[in-house]
Order: sequence, then structure tokens, then C-alpha cells
Amino acid sequence: MKHKRIHVRVPLTGEATLSNSIHPTIKARTIDISQGGVAIVNLSEEFPSGEYQIEIFTEAGEKIEVFAQLVRVVDSIAGFQTLQIDPNSQEIIKHLIYEYQESIDFIKQLDEYNLNKVIDEGGNKIEITFEPEFPGKCNDKMK
Repeated sequence: MKHKRIHVRVPLTGEATLSNSIHPTIKARTIDISQGGVAIVNLSEEFPSGEYQIEIFTEAGEKIEVFAQLVRVVDSIAGFQTLQIDPNSQEIIKHLIYEYQESIDFIKQLDEYNLNKVIDEGGNKIEITFEPEFPGKCNDKMK
């Protein structure tokens, strides 16, 4: 089964606890997150596909809570698709995405995966370039 990402994923290192009726507490770490899902590594035990309540504690001390479905496990990385998310957690994720999209790492990721080519409704290519506004921040300019 192929899974296509429609949400921007941002790197996120944080402690995570997964639980459901079969597994009350599984400890892990996150590697990235989006509004559509989360990727987790270092699982304390193996577990079957299913739905999980996931609590993530960011390095900044924020708590993100999502209810998600396990959709894949590849090379000890578990990918979960978000089924429900509370408004506070949604806002935290939006803020993380906003901060990431202003970083040089985001621009490098666009270049690495050749994602800086956009097509408008008429099928015309829109080229997007980025010019640094000042160190650590970027400013997009459409041509």
C-alpha cells in the first residue's frame, strides 16, 4: 500500500507514549510530525496495527495529543495517520510547521526532493526561489 503525504512534515524530537486497549504503555521517540500524522522510532516493544492514543512531549515542554492509526512500519520507523486531534495540539503543530517553513532546512528539503516546482491551474510552471532576508530566516519571492 502506498501512502502519499499531503501535509508538510517537520522534524520533531520528543518523548512519546502510545497506548490502546491491548498495549497500555509503549514508550518511543518521535522523528517528525504533521497535521496528518507522526513518525515514531525506538519503540519499547513490537505492536500490531491498530489505533493508538499518542502523547508527545516536545523538547520545549509542550504536550501534543493525537488519536492515530498505524499505517506502516519500515526499518523500525512506525508511521501513524492522524484520525483525531484536539485544537490545542493542532495549534502547536501549526506553530511548529510555521517555524520550520521559515528555516534554511526547509529550503534545503525543497531542493533535495525537487519540490520547488509548482504548476498553476492553467498548467503553467511557476518557479519559486528563496532569498535570505537575514541569517536564519528566508523570504520567498515568486517569479
